[in-house]
Amino acid sequence: MIDGFLVKKLVSVLVHLIPGALILMLIGLIARCRVPRLSNLITVALCVALTAASSPVVSNYFISNLESRFPVLQTAPEDTSLILVLGAGHNYAEDRPSNSLLTATALSRIVEGARLWKTRPDARLAVSGAHFGSPVSHAQVMKDMAIQLGVDGDKIITFDNTLDTADEISKAMETLQKNITPAARDSEIINKPENLPGGRLLVVSSASHLPRAAKMLDYTGTLYSVAPTDFLADNYPWYLLNGGALANLDRSFHEWVGMAWLWLVHRVSR
Repeated sequence: MIDGFLVKKLVSVLVHLIPGALILMLIGLIARCRVPRLSNLITVALCVALTAASSPVVSNYFISNLESRFPVLQTAPEDTSLILVLGAGHNYAEDRPSNSLLTATALSRIVEGARLWKTRPDARLAVSGAHFGSPVSHAQVMKDMAIQLGVDGDKIITFDNTLDTADEISKAMETLQKNITPAARDSEIINKPENLPGGRLLVVSSASHLPRAAKMLDYTGTLYSVAPTDFLADNYPWYLLNGGALANLDRSFHEWVGMAWLWLVHRVSR
Protein backbone atom coordinates (compact mmCIF):
# COMPACT_ATOMS: atom_id res chain seq x y z
CA MET A 1 0.00 0.00 0.00
CA ILE A 2 1.30 3.46 -0.90
CA ASP A 3 1.97 5.73 2.08
CA GLY A 4 0.04 8.90 1.20
CA PHE A 5 1.85 10.98 3.78
CA LEU A 6 5.25 9.91 2.43
CA VAL A 7 4.17 10.66 -1.14
CA LYS A 8 2.96 14.11 -0.07
CA LYS A 9 6.27 14.86 1.62
CA LEU A 10 8.27 13.69 -1.40
CA VAL A 11 6.19 15.84 -3.72
CA SER A 12 6.56 18.81 -1.37
CA VAL A 13 10.31 18.69 -1.93
CA LEU A 14 9.66 20.11 -5.38
CA VAL A 15 7.95 23.20 -3.95
CA HIS A 16 10.85 24.01 -1.65
CA LEU A 17 13.07 26.67 -3.16
CA ILE A 18 16.46 25.06 -2.57
CA PRO A 19 15.84 21.42 -3.60
CA GLY A 20 13.51 22.55 -6.37
CA ALA A 21 16.16 24.87 -7.85
CA LEU A 22 18.85 22.21 -7.58
CA ILE A 23 16.62 19.63 -9.30
CA LEU A 24 15.91 22.09 -12.13
CA MET A 25 19.62 22.82 -12.40
CA LEU A 26 20.39 19.11 -12.64
CA ILE A 27 17.76 18.68 -15.37
CA GLY A 28 19.27 21.64 -17.22
CA LEU A 29 22.74 20.13 -17.07
CA ILE A 30 21.47 16.76 -18.30
CA ALA A 31 19.70 18.46 -21.22
CA ARG A 32 22.82 20.47 -22.13
CA CYS A 33 23.81 18.12 -24.93
CA ARG A 34 20.51 18.73 -26.74
CA VAL A 35 19.68 22.36 -25.94
CA PRO A 36 22.95 23.88 -24.69
CA ARG A 37 21.88 27.53 -24.90
CA LEU A 38 18.64 26.96 -22.98
CA SER A 39 20.46 24.79 -20.47
CA ASN A 40 23.08 27.44 -19.85
CA LEU A 41 20.43 30.13 -19.50
CA ILE A 42 18.49 28.10 -16.93
CA THR A 43 21.63 27.28 -14.94
CA VAL A 44 22.81 30.90 -14.84
CA ALA A 45 19.33 32.16 -13.95
CA LEU A 46 19.04 29.70 -11.08
CA CYS A 47 22.50 30.59 -9.76
CA VAL A 48 21.62 34.29 -9.82
CA ALA A 49 18.28 33.59 -8.12
CA LEU A 50 19.88 31.54 -5.34
CA THR A 51 22.55 34.18 -4.80
CA ALA A 52 19.93 36.93 -4.52
CA ALA A 53 17.86 34.74 -2.20
CA SER A 54 20.89 34.50 0.11
CA SER A 55 20.68 38.23 0.82
CA PRO A 56 18.92 39.10 4.12
CA VAL A 57 17.13 42.00 2.42
CA VAL A 58 15.42 39.70 -0.07
CA SER A 59 14.54 36.95 2.40
CA ASN A 60 13.38 39.42 5.07
CA TYR A 61 10.94 41.01 2.66
CA PHE A 62 9.11 37.72 2.17
CA ILE A 63 9.43 36.23 5.66
CA SER A 64 8.38 39.51 7.34
CA ASN A 65 5.27 39.61 5.18
CA LEU A 66 4.19 36.35 6.82
CA GLU A 67 5.47 37.04 10.32
CA SER A 68 3.74 40.42 10.63
CA ARG A 69 0.22 39.05 10.06
CA PHE A 70 -0.57 38.44 13.74
CA PRO A 71 0.53 40.27 16.91
CA VAL A 72 2.30 38.52 19.77
CA LEU A 73 -0.09 37.67 22.61
CA GLN A 74 0.91 38.79 26.08
CA THR A 75 -1.80 36.61 27.63
CA ALA A 76 -4.16 33.96 26.37
CA PRO A 77 -7.74 35.21 25.74
CA GLU A 78 -10.01 34.81 28.77
CA ASP A 79 -12.31 32.34 27.00
CA THR A 80 -9.48 30.03 25.90
CA SER A 81 -10.42 26.39 26.38
CA LEU A 82 -7.56 24.65 24.57
CA ILE A 83 -4.04 25.81 23.70
CA LEU A 84 -2.73 23.78 20.77
CA VAL A 85 1.04 23.78 20.24
CA LEU A 86 1.84 22.60 16.71
CA GLY A 87 4.67 20.11 16.45
CA ALA A 88 7.98 20.71 14.72
CA GLY A 89 10.05 17.57 15.11
CA HIS A 90 12.66 16.08 17.41
CA ASN A 91 15.78 13.93 17.18
CA TYR A 92 15.66 11.15 19.74
CA ALA A 93 18.64 10.07 21.83
CA GLU A 94 18.16 8.15 25.06
CA ASP A 95 20.68 10.12 27.11
CA ARG A 96 19.47 13.62 26.21
CA PRO A 97 16.97 15.86 28.06
CA SER A 98 13.82 16.99 26.28
CA ASN A 99 15.19 20.44 25.43
CA SER A 100 18.06 18.78 23.54
CA LEU A 101 15.75 16.42 21.68
CA LEU A 102 13.45 19.09 20.26
CA THR A 103 14.34 21.12 17.21
CA ALA A 104 14.86 24.84 17.79
CA THR A 105 11.47 25.51 16.21
CA ALA A 106 9.66 22.98 18.41
CA LEU A 107 11.40 24.28 21.53
CA SER A 108 10.37 27.85 20.72
CA ARG A 109 6.76 26.75 20.23
CA ILE A 110 6.44 24.76 23.45
CA VAL A 111 8.06 27.53 25.51
CA GLU A 112 5.49 30.00 24.15
CA GLY A 113 2.68 27.53 24.72
CA ALA A 114 3.74 27.00 28.34
CA ARG A 115 4.05 30.76 28.88
CA LEU A 116 0.54 31.39 27.59
CA TRP A 117 -0.89 28.48 29.58
CA LYS A 118 0.43 30.05 32.78
CA THR A 119 -1.70 33.11 32.03
CA ARG A 120 -4.80 30.84 31.76
CA PRO A 121 -4.04 27.74 33.90
CA ASP A 122 -7.70 26.67 33.75
CA ALA A 123 -7.24 25.89 30.05
CA ARG A 124 -5.70 22.69 28.71
CA LEU A 125 -2.51 22.45 26.69
CA ALA A 126 -2.47 20.12 23.70
CA VAL A 127 0.82 18.90 22.22
CA SER A 128 0.99 16.84 19.08
CA GLY A 129 3.15 14.77 16.80
CA ALA A 130 3.60 11.13 15.83
CA HIS A 131 6.68 8.95 16.38
CA PHE A 132 8.24 9.48 12.92
CA GLY A 133 10.62 6.57 13.49
CA SER A 134 11.39 7.52 17.07
CA PRO A 135 10.61 5.20 20.03
CA VAL A 136 8.94 8.18 21.70
CA SER A 137 6.27 10.28 20.02
CA HIS A 138 6.90 13.94 19.37
CA ALA A 139 3.84 14.75 21.47
CA GLN A 140 5.37 12.94 24.46
CA VAL A 141 8.66 14.82 24.14
CA MET A 142 6.73 18.09 23.98
CA LYS A 143 4.70 17.06 27.05
CA ASP A 144 7.86 16.26 29.02
CA MET A 145 9.28 19.65 28.09
CA ALA A 146 6.05 21.42 29.05
CA ILE A 147 6.07 19.77 32.47
CA GLN A 148 9.66 20.87 33.00
CA LEU A 149 8.52 24.39 32.12
CA GLY A 150 5.92 24.29 34.89
CA VAL A 151 2.75 23.13 33.16
CA ASP A 152 0.51 20.86 35.22
CA GLY A 153 0.76 17.38 33.69
CA ASP A 154 -2.94 16.75 34.30
CA LYS A 155 -3.73 19.72 32.06
CA ILE A 156 -1.79 18.35 29.07
CA ILE A 157 -3.39 16.42 26.22
CA THR A 158 -1.21 14.47 23.78
CA PHE A 159 -2.10 13.81 20.15
CA ASP A 160 0.39 11.02 19.44
CA ASN A 161 -0.68 10.11 15.90
CA THR A 162 -0.89 13.45 14.12
CA LEU A 163 1.24 13.80 10.98
CA ASP A 164 0.70 17.40 9.90
CA THR A 165 -1.09 20.66 10.70
CA ALA A 166 -4.40 19.47 9.26
CA ASP A 167 -4.31 16.42 11.55
CA GLU A 168 -3.46 18.56 14.57
CA ILE A 169 -6.31 20.98 13.97
CA SER A 170 -8.73 18.11 13.37
CA LYS A 171 -7.77 16.49 16.69
CA ALA A 172 -8.13 19.81 18.50
CA MET A 173 -11.60 20.27 17.01
CA GLU A 174 -12.61 16.80 18.18
CA THR A 175 -11.41 17.63 21.68
CA LEU A 176 -13.39 20.86 21.75
CA GLN A 177 -16.51 19.06 20.52
CA LYS A 178 -16.29 16.60 23.44
CA ASN A 179 -16.52 19.51 25.87
CA ILE A 180 -19.93 20.58 24.55
CA THR A 181 -22.87 19.46 26.66
CA PRO A 182 -25.50 17.18 25.05
CA ALA A 183 -28.07 19.99 25.26
CA ALA A 184 -25.79 22.38 23.41
CA ARG A 185 -24.85 19.73 20.89
CA ASP A 186 -28.51 19.17 20.03
CA SER A 187 -29.23 22.85 19.60
CA GLU A 188 -28.23 25.52 17.16
CA ILE A 189 -25.63 26.83 19.59
CA ILE A 190 -23.15 24.34 18.11
CA ASN A 191 -23.15 26.43 14.94
CA LYS A 192 -22.27 29.56 16.91
CA PRO A 193 -18.96 28.84 18.66
CA GLU A 194 -18.76 32.41 19.94
CA ASN A 195 -21.67 31.54 22.24
CA LEU A 196 -19.89 28.58 23.80
CA PRO A 197 -18.23 29.61 27.10
CA GLY A 198 -14.57 28.62 27.21
CA GLY A 199 -14.71 27.32 23.66
CA ARG A 200 -11.82 29.24 22.10
CA LEU A 201 -8.94 27.40 20.49
CA LEU A 202 -5.56 29.10 20.78
CA VAL A 203 -2.97 27.85 18.27
CA VAL A 204 0.74 28.37 18.92
CA SER A 205 3.14 28.06 16.01
CA SER A 206 5.96 29.75 14.14
CA ALA A 207 5.02 33.24 12.99
CA SER A 208 5.74 32.31 9.37
CA HIS A 209 3.52 29.22 9.57
CA LEU A 210 0.49 30.76 11.28
CA PRO A 211 -1.05 32.42 8.18
CA ARG A 212 -1.45 28.97 6.61
CA ALA A 213 -2.70 27.42 9.85
CA ALA A 214 -5.16 30.30 10.28
CA LYS A 215 -6.46 29.71 6.76
CA MET A 216 -7.20 26.09 7.72
CA LEU A 217 -8.97 27.28 10.86
CA ASP A 218 -11.04 29.78 8.87
CA TYR A 219 -12.44 26.91 6.83
CA THR A 220 -13.53 25.05 10.01
CA GLY A 221 -15.57 27.99 11.29
CA THR A 222 -14.28 27.56 14.83
CA LEU A 223 -13.59 30.35 17.31
CA TYR A 224 -9.83 30.70 17.49
CA SER A 225 -6.84 32.92 18.17
CA VAL A 226 -3.23 32.45 17.15
CA ALA A 227 0.02 33.05 19.01
CA PRO A 228 3.12 33.61 16.87
CA THR A 229 6.62 32.66 18.00
CA ASP A 230 9.92 31.53 16.42
CA PHE A 231 10.48 34.74 14.45
CA LEU A 232 13.11 34.42 11.72
CA ALA A 233 13.53 37.89 10.17
CA ASP A 234 16.90 39.41 11.10
CA ASN A 235 18.77 42.70 10.82
CA TYR A 236 21.82 41.57 8.87
CA PRO A 237 22.98 43.96 6.10
CA TRP A 238 22.13 43.05 2.52
CA TYR A 239 25.69 42.15 1.53
CA LEU A 240 26.14 39.42 4.16
CA LEU A 241 24.92 36.55 2.01
CA ASN A 242 24.22 33.48 4.13
CA GLY A 243 22.46 30.15 4.20
CA GLY A 244 20.09 31.30 6.93
CA ALA A 245 18.58 33.93 4.65
CA LEU A 246 18.23 31.35 1.90
CA ALA A 247 16.49 28.97 4.31
CA ASN A 248 14.09 31.74 5.41
CA LEU A 249 13.12 32.47 1.83
CA ASP A 250 12.70 28.76 1.24
CA ARG A 251 10.32 28.55 4.20
CA SER A 252 8.38 31.56 2.92
CA PHE A 253 8.07 30.02 -0.52
CA HIS A 254 6.82 26.77 1.01
CA GLU A 255 4.16 28.60 3.05
CA TRP A 256 2.94 30.65 0.08
CA VAL A 257 2.59 27.52 -2.05
CA GLY A 258 0.78 25.79 0.82
CA MET A 259 -1.73 28.63 1.13
CA ALA A 260 -2.30 28.63 -2.62
CA TRP A 261 -2.97 24.89 -2.49
CA LEU A 262 -5.42 25.31 0.40
CA TRP A 263 -7.31 27.97 -1.54
CA LEU A 264 -7.45 25.76 -4.64
CA VAL A 265 -8.66 22.69 -2.73
CA HIS A 266 -11.32 24.75 -0.97
CA ARG A 267 -12.54 26.26 -4.25
CA VAL A 268 -12.75 22.84 -5.93
CA SER A 269 -14.58 21.25 -3.00
CA ARG A 270 -17.27 23.96 -2.80
